Amino acid sequence: MSSATSAEDPQVRRVVPGDWPLLRSLRLEALRDTPLAYLETHAAAAAAEEREWRYRATRGSEGGNSFQLLALRAGRPVGTAIAFPGDDGAWWVVGVYLQPAERGRGLLARLVDGLAAHARDAGGRLLRLEVHQGNPRARAAYARLGFAETGGRRPYPLGEGDELEMERGLAAPGIG
Repeated sequence: MSSATSAEDPQVRRVVPGDWPLLRSLRLEALRDTPLAYLETHAAAAAAEEREWRYRATRGSEGGNSFQLLALRAGRPVGTAIAFPGDDGAWWVVGVYLQPAERGRGLLARLVDGLAAHARDAGGRLLRLEVHQGNPRARAAYARLGFAETGGRRPYPLGEGDELEMERGLAAPGIG
């Protein structure tokens, strides 16, 4: 990634198909930690077969239909984020997770900047995401990274409350 990092910072890179076991463990952890942040239940993810996890890793890797970043500290997965193109020049940001110890340390910005750079290089014009109204920590974190609520909302498919739409332009890292 283009942002400067120290030797202690996690490595951030694009996933490769062989990362599927790391992605599986991180996803299951995310679903236990913040279940309302995802459109999948822990039970469904835990029951998914190996071929599903391999597919998920492959679609986020080079040549796949999405772009997924994986953050690793000492070879262990500590964070991830995915983006995929929408129909209107927006790239949707989904599946974002950072282990609790990694939050508030700049890793979210590194992941989002990496997604933004890829989307910009692919001709995208903005990043868009949905965040549950009952997740003020995530809403505030995205606001700090330049995302603003659009007024768009839809019912959360797995329970109560609404998903709130947020978006930001694809400015260069450190600009917005």
